Amino acid sequence: MGTVVGNIRVMPAEVIDDEKINKMIDEIKSVVKPPAKVGNIQVRNVAFGLKGLDVTILIPDSAGGLDPVVEEISKVENADNVEVTDVGLL
Repeated sequence: MGTVVGNIRVMPAEVIDDEKINKMIDEIKSVVKPPAKVGNIQVRNVAFGLKGLDVTILIPDSAGGLDPVVEEISKVENADNVEVTDVGLL
Protein backbone atom coordinates (compact mmCIF):
# COMPACT_ATOMS: atom_id res chain seq x y z
CA MET A 1 0.00 0.00 0.00
CA GLY A 2 1.11 3.54 -0.65
CA THR A 3 0.27 7.06 0.30
CA VAL A 4 -2.58 8.94 -1.36
CA VAL A 5 -1.85 12.57 -2.22
CA GLY A 6 -4.91 14.70 -2.81
CA ASN A 7 -5.39 18.34 -3.73
CA ILE A 8 -8.53 19.88 -2.23
CA ARG A 9 -9.80 23.28 -3.37
CA VAL A 10 -11.55 25.27 -0.64
CA MET A 11 -13.56 28.31 -1.76
CA PRO A 12 -15.34 30.88 0.39
CA ALA A 13 -18.79 32.12 -0.66
CA GLU A 14 -17.59 35.71 -0.95
CA VAL A 15 -14.52 37.92 -0.88
CA ILE A 16 -12.96 37.72 2.58
CA ASP A 17 -9.97 39.53 4.03
CA ASP A 18 -6.54 38.05 4.72
CA GLU A 19 -7.29 37.69 8.43
CA LYS A 20 -10.23 35.36 7.68
CA ILE A 21 -8.16 33.45 5.09
CA ASN A 22 -5.46 32.89 7.72
CA LYS A 23 -8.11 31.76 10.22
CA MET A 24 -9.40 29.27 7.63
CA ILE A 25 -5.87 27.93 7.15
CA ASP A 26 -5.44 27.46 10.91
CA GLU A 27 -8.83 25.72 11.20
CA ILE A 28 -8.05 23.39 8.29
CA LYS A 29 -4.78 22.40 9.95
CA SER A 30 -6.65 21.66 13.18
CA VAL A 31 -9.49 19.58 11.64
CA VAL A 32 -7.22 17.28 9.60
CA LYS A 33 -6.53 14.45 12.02
CA PRO A 34 -4.06 11.55 11.82
CA PRO A 35 -3.48 9.43 9.88
CA ALA A 36 -4.07 12.28 7.37
CA LYS A 37 -1.52 15.10 7.19
CA VAL A 38 -1.63 18.57 5.66
CA GLY A 39 1.23 18.77 3.17
CA ASN A 40 0.85 22.33 1.90
CA ILE A 41 -1.73 25.10 1.73
CA GLN A 42 -1.55 27.73 -1.01
CA VAL A 43 -3.69 30.83 -1.32
CA ARG A 44 -4.88 31.28 -4.91
CA ASN A 45 -6.26 34.49 -6.38
CA VAL A 46 -9.33 33.43 -8.35
CA ALA A 47 -10.98 36.62 -9.63
CA PHE A 48 -11.94 40.12 -8.51
CA GLY A 49 -10.45 39.76 -5.02
CA LEU A 50 -11.85 36.27 -4.43
CA LYS A 51 -9.24 33.93 -2.97
CA GLY A 52 -9.33 30.17 -2.64
CA LEU A 53 -7.14 27.64 -0.90
CA ASP A 54 -5.42 24.66 -2.49
CA VAL A 55 -4.82 22.14 0.30
CA THR A 56 -2.52 19.16 -0.24
CA ILE A 57 -3.39 16.17 1.93
CA LEU A 58 -1.30 13.02 2.47
CA ILE A 59 -3.12 9.96 3.76
CA PRO A 60 -2.25 6.25 3.82
CA ASP A 61 -4.07 4.26 1.15
CA SER A 62 -5.35 1.91 3.85
CA ALA A 63 -7.11 4.80 5.68
CA GLY A 64 -10.04 4.83 3.29
CA GLY A 65 -9.59 7.86 1.06
CA LEU A 66 -10.15 11.59 1.14
CA ASP A 67 -13.92 11.76 1.72
CA PRO A 68 -13.74 12.02 5.54
CA VAL A 69 -11.12 14.78 5.24
CA VAL A 70 -13.27 16.72 2.74
CA GLU A 71 -16.24 16.38 5.07
CA GLU A 72 -14.29 17.83 8.00
CA ILE A 73 -12.83 20.69 5.94
CA SER A 74 -16.32 21.59 4.70
CA LYS A 75 -17.27 22.37 8.33
CA VAL A 76 -14.62 25.11 8.56
CA GLU A 77 -16.03 28.62 8.94
CA ASN A 78 -16.26 30.49 5.58
CA ALA A 79 -15.65 27.28 3.57
CA ASP A 80 -18.50 27.28 1.05
CA ASN A 81 -17.28 24.89 -1.64
CA VAL A 82 -14.83 22.06 -0.90
CA GLU A 83 -13.86 19.68 -3.70
CA VAL A 84 -11.10 17.25 -4.56
CA THR A 85 -9.33 18.50 -7.68
CA ASP A 86 -6.56 15.93 -8.01
CA VAL A 87 -5.59 12.55 -6.54
CA GLY A 88 -2.41 10.56 -6.91
CA LEU A 89 -0.59 7.64 -5.29
CA LEU A 90 2.99 7.71 -4.06
